[in-house]
Amino acid sequence: MRRHFHIASSCMPWLGGAALVLAGLGPAAAAPGDEGLLRGNSGPILLIALALLLQSAAIAALLVQNRRARRAERTARQQLTEIAQMNRLAAAGELSASISHEIKQPLAAIAANASAALRWLGRATPDMGEARAALERIIGEAHRASDVIGDIRAMFKKAGDGKAPVDVNAVIREVLVLARADLETSRIAVETDLPEGLPAVVGSPAQLQQVLLNVVTNAVEAMDQVAERARRLRVTSRPHETDGVMITVEDSGEGIDPRNAKQIFEPFYTTKQQGMGLGLSICRSIVEAHGGRLTAAPGALHGLALRISLPTGERA
Repeated sequence: MRRHFHIASSCMPWLGGAALVLAGLGPAAAAPGDEGLLRGNSGPILLIALALLLQSAAIAALLVQNRRARRAERTARQQLTEIAQMNRLAAAGELSASISHEIKQPLAAIAANASAALRWLGRATPDMGEARAALERIIGEAHRASDVIGDIRAMFKKAGDGKAPVDVNAVIREVLVLARADLETSRIAVETDLPEGLPAVVGSPAQLQQVLLNVVTNAVEAMDQVAERARRLRVTSRPHETDGVMITVEDSGEGIDPRNAKQIFEPFYTTKQQGMGLGLSICRSIVEAHGGRLTAAPGALHGLALRISLPTGERA
């Protein structure tokens, strides 16, 4: 024990001397007659100390570099997520502007013809012929508006016709990778239970991925204000009925009143300060277009549980 203490204490001057030499504050070599830094058996000890010092510095530099790389990766993922969200908002804005432009014209014509019909009928001697013509124009413009809506629906139906077998578990994993930046930033622990061997569902991989990403994003936002308990996100998949798959996404957020479980799927219903309340409504439409169901109920983690049931095979 004394020997170890003696060695440690005898190394301290050499380490101090090495630090001074490396910093340029100490003499590069001892004067003749003085005890040199490399005198006797102290030389190898100093070299070992210098090697350990340099190695420690290299390790520290690598740790700092790795930390910066991970921070840059998280920032990049977050930026990609934000860009994807902005692209979706931009696409939704362009779509709504296009729909508004197409619908406005027949609606304006309907209003103008209705006013004209009222004027013809409001005369002292009503002109039934002109009023009838105005009403016929209203019918024509109403059919035109209906055709515009039908064309838009057909466009989306055509875009979603490319159905193929979809591995539900693979889609879930892809969505969790896309949402990783938000999950890490919000310090949410993710739990998954994705058994192998589930049957493939038939549908549009892009649309199903969008549905799951929207559901997961809603769960993340629902836990923003949670501080008194752990933030947890649980995603599971299970066989459902005889030939279907059930996906459940649960969060530990504030939850929802069971009486409002159906209302959250209504257009323009939202509990957020920002948002139009169209996300879950669109998700439900996509799921139903795949022959499935999207339902909500109180979850086991204190928050909300959203369940997506999808059929397989010909039912999809």
